[in-house]
Amino acid sequence: MKGAKHILVVDDDPGIGAMLTKALARHGYLVDAATSADDALLKAETTRYDAALVDLVMPGRDGADLSETLRRLFPGLPVGLLTGYAHSPLIPQFEKSGMAVFEKPVVIGDLVEFLQRELG
Repeated sequence: MKGAKHILVVDDDPGIGAMLTKALARHGYLVDAATSADDALLKAETTRYDAALVDLVMPGRDGADLSETLRRLFPGLPVGLLTGYAHSPLIPQFEKSGMAVFEKPVVIGDLVEFLQRELG
């Protein structure tokens, strides 16, 4: 998939990571899945990602912290947050900082639209 955009998907549920990997690959993206923030940061040390999709609530280091770390390490990296807690009072704060927020269950078309808009 020469020229394909490389996406990092981070979700502590391996089933969700696998589903997103397959769905986004069908849309022409190269996708790596991580099941924790630490795993994601290890992958980001050796691979250049064009965007990241990060679960907000994970054990240990949460998705908010990971997202901010990724954006600090890789300025301009588009980050989408995935959450099952759409009514969290933190959501507007994330959106204000430029992160897109997607409610679970995620609509793949919404993720693809986000990636196309952000990556061209």
